[in-house]
Amino acid sequence: MRLEALIPLYGGYTLCRDDGVIFLRGALPGEVVEAEVVEKKRDYSVAAVMEVLEPSPDRVGPACPVFGICGGCHYQYIAYERQVRMKEEIVLDCIERIGKTDASLAPSLVSSPWHYRKRAQFKVSPDGKTGFYRRQSNDVVEFDECLLLSPEINDFLGRIRAAGVPRGVKEIHVQSGDVLLVSVKGDTFDTAAVTEVLRSSGASGVVFEDGTSVGAGRICLDLNGYHYMVSERSFFQVNWELNRELVSVVSAFADAIRPARVIDLYCGAGNFSIPLSPFVSEISAVEENPHAFRDARENTKLNRTGNVRVVNKSAEEFDPGGGADMIVLDPPRAGLTKRVVERVKAASPVWIVYISCNPSTFARDVERLKGSYALDSVRVVDMFPQTYHIEVLGILKRI
Repeated sequence: MRLEALIPLYGGYTLCRDDGVIFLRGALPGEVVEAEVVEKKRDYSVAAVMEVLEPSPDRVGPACPVFGICGGCHYQYIAYERQVRMKEEIVLDCIERIGKTDASLAPSLVSSPWHYRKRAQFKVSPDGKTGFYRRQSNDVVEFDECLLLSPEINDFLGRIRAAGVPRGVKEIHVQSGDVLLVSVKGDTFDTAAVTEVLRSSGASGVVFEDGTSVGAGRICLDLNGYHYMVSERSFFQVNWELNRELVSVVSAFADAIRPARVIDLYCGAGNFSIPLSPFVSEISAVEENPHAFRDARENTKLNRTGNVRVVNKSAEEFDPGGGADMIVLDPPRAGLTKRVVERVKAASPVWIVYISCNPSTFARDVERLKGSYALDSVRVVDMFPQTYHIEVLGILKRI
């Protein structure tokens, strides 16, 4: 069928209409394409581009030879500047349509569009292929180099392939900082042989599913002058350089308003709490994951941030007590639960700094906070170039 792509949608689609709503994969707004329906839902259909009839001036040739086969990237056919503008359009649409709020965007925070990832999860097939899954499949796609990964992770991948991954290994997770930390998942395999291959390929530490490890147990990253230690089961932003810029923006905001008491929910290993510590009197850093909690506690000691109190609780369980002047929120993709929204309202901070990895749930939570809070500013943080994933930084002020 012949379709005209209209507006960008979250998830790597553009909206089309042809006897109903169609989510089109592989087209830019304004393009006319020949497409084929690949899936039918109750309220819409999903189609894929078969041929571009009238291309956009922002269409480019994908740089990766396995783009469209490997499921890791979605936007390589779009010039990077247009990728960012599309994400801005999606965020505004979500805020207006879901959040029922008018908004204008501050300038986006962007990074290098290539070689930004400091973490990777490689899949290993039964015949030893090592790479990423094919789109909507468990078939492993191999490649000479992933253009999103940092050079040291690409080099490591090349070395383990050359050495041969021992039978039984199904996944190899790599984190890159001052050293390479690798974790392994799979069926029964020869632990000694796996350790030998990974250590000889450049891994300083190897962690197994049962918690046993060999060598280094953490990586260290530079967090704007602070030492940021992260263990294998802790979360950290894969685009570390842009994360540092995001942290600088949030720190500058805290420096400007000088809140006395801050609550940092979903604090991880202290990504925001530690850099914010010079600008506030006290911070309650709340983290449910026990591994991230331990990392955060050690990071506060390492960096001598005595005004940061790390609490091992879920955001739902944490009692804000006497409230706060500012709350930092960095939840998972599902956003805030209703209970957390109520706890935030009960704490009644003047300011909420909300970092989201899902514009839809961010917009939903903005709508839930309406009546008590209004959006003061919002901007895209493009943590994941070449993909449809979107990070959002929103600052809300108490009404």
